[in-house]
Amino acid sequence: MLPNVIYHIGDGQDYIKWGTGRGQFDNAAAYELFHPPDPKVGRFSLFLGAFKIPRNAFILWLAIFGRLSTLDKPWLRHLDGMCILCSDEIVETHQHLFFDCQYAQRCISSIRQSVRFPWPYRD
Repeated sequence: MLPNVIYHIGDGQDYIKWGTGRGQFDNAAAYELFHPPDPKVGRFSLFLGAFKIPRNAFILWLAIFGRLSTLDKPWLRHLDGMCILCSDEIVETHQHLFFDCQYAQRCISSIRQSVRFPWPYRD
């Protein structure tokens, strides 16, 4: 039995009534019945709070949404494309800067050891 459907079976006329305020079938309510909303992601708690530095929170927000001014952006294509940290001939992207760059991996590894915080990167 569906939770939004009211079944009436009795002595008189039997009927099925959709369990909304008007009693009419509603496409949106039916969709929500079979496709519940996704759980909320708590990523905003990373950079919002009493002890967060606004400048760092803004940079983290840019990084999460891929908006840092890396060299893969069209308005920065006139600059030299190699990574300034590891001097690879690879275009500087978020993926390279935070996960693939050897220098960044050494920095992250050092930070992980000192603060004992797991950082998701590939070895």
